[in-house]
Amino acid sequence: MREKRRFIRFDITLKVTYAAQKAPRAEKTGIVKDVSAGGMQLLTEEKLETGSRLELKMIIPEALNPVHLNGTVLWSRDVSEGKKISYSAGIEFGKIEEDNKNTFLRFLCDLMYRKIGKQ
Repeated sequence: MREKRRFIRFDITLKVTYAAQKAPRAEKTGIVKDVSAGGMQLLTEEKLETGSRLELKMIIPEALNPVHLNGTVLWSRDVSEGKKISYSAGIEFGKIEEDNKNTFLRFLCDLMYRKIGKQ
């Protein structure tokens, strides 16, 4: 089977806050399960609707401030275990605020360097 992803995906756990770009705009917290230059897998306590647009703030280790990104939900599914209800969603990145691009790209380069160094 041929891989459809355009970017290398890194397994990493990061905290992220997100809010829908339409009302109601309540900010909520999720966990990044994996990330790439094009998107991420987000674990949440609520099911996100496919096609929803989100404003995201990703907490990157050693960065002074969170990285602000926009994304679109490509898919969402239930990943509940026992009584703990949770969901997983595939988020495709859209706009990354200009002053955050360097921080985000440096973070991805560091992940790549660590991955290559382990081989």
